[in-house]
Amino acid sequence: MSKVVAAAIAGALTLTTAGGLTVAKVMDRADVTISVDGVSQQVKVRPGSVDQALKAQGISVGSHDTVQPALATKVADGTYIAVNYGRKVNLDVDGTGSSRWTTARTVSAVLQQLNLDNPKNIVSVSRSAQIPRKGLNLAVSVARDVSVTAAGKTTKVTTPGTVADALDAAGVKYDSNDISKPGLGTALTEGMSIAWTKVDVKNSTKNVSVAYSKTSVDTSKLTKGDTKITTQGVDGVNQETWVMTYHDGKLVSQKRTAVKKVKAPVTQVTEVGTKAPAPKPSSSSSSSSSSSSSSSSGGSPVTGGTTCTASTYGANDGTAGGPTASGETFDPSQLTAASKTLPLGSSIRVTNVANGQTVTVRINDRGPYVGGRCLDLSTAAMNAIAPGEGLVTVRYSS
Repeated sequence: MSKVVAAAIAGALTLTTAGGLTVAKVMDRADVTISVDGVSQQVKVRPGSVDQALKAQGISVGSHDTVQPALATKVADGTYIAVNYGRKVNLDVDGTGSSRWTTARTVSAVLQQLNLDNPKNIVSVSRSAQIPRKGLNLAVSVARDVSVTAAGKTTKVTTPGTVADALDAAGVKYDSNDISKPGLGTALTEGMSIAWTKVDVKNSTKNVSVAYSKTSVDTSKLTKGDTKITTQGVDGVNQETWVMTYHDGKLVSQKRTAVKKVKAPVTQVTEVGTKAPAPKPSSSSSSSSSSSSSSSSGGSPVTGGTTCTASTYGANDGTAGGPTASGETFDPSQLTAASKTLPLGSSIRVTNVANGQTVTVRINDRGPYVGGRCLDLSTAAMNAIAPGEGLVTVRYSS
């Protein structure tokens, strides 16, 4: 080759390119690919480090950003440089706040990094949303495994939120009267046990008997010591309203809230004689009269035996016509009595301690079952020794 040709070739290699660079200088650059947050571009860079290559492209990185390969790595043809910018996520997990830096670019990716990607968790931002460079506020309500016991049945559920949310997840229909332990607004924790009690409050009305009172009036129409019932006592009726509280269908409390008078009781009126007794007859007539009186009153007063309180039953108390312990039908007009211990069918004499009046009765029933009482006299038997009275002190013997 001649020197002229060689010189021509050498001169050609020093020709200027369209961009003003010599061909030699252009051939001195490396082809690299730079990816910034997943967006790639191919560029030519001078020989040097990754850091120099990025700066040449106007790309700066901070302490929360990642660069691969490392900034000090030398670049060559075909080098792939990946830059991922850090993003600040202000996190609120079940009310507890914290801040995290991440190079993840989507909410879904950062949830996976934080192990909060359970599909049952409630997230304040769409899981598919992008995280901007300026960062993101993200609230997560974590699903918890809890158990709900209602009406004797335990159900396992996985849900975020509060006790109220767990009851909803378990299909429990509740209202403000019901009892939940813990309370409805309590935040769920892993493994929590929830007990729910259904509370029903109902109003109920019922009629109750009101006992009649007794009064006595003096009358000169009757001999002193004699009595006569002129107005029979009648029990009244009140309507009571009650509030009944049920827990899981069982009555746990009841409270009377109102009383309405339906029928007023009728006071029993007894006339008490004040007229002086007639003069005593002669001894013969007195003896005859005394004999007759003893026969009608049941004999002479009992002076020994047992002394106790006797009550009466049969008049207006619903027992007339019912069965007795002896099997016969109760007739309050007969001279009978009830005793807890005396033999059925036996007869005893009963004396009113206050006036000495005596009656003979037959035991045909059992009772009374009120403490301190020994006999329950039929209406006729009580009227024979204490007309119009309900309780009287007696002495009795067989």
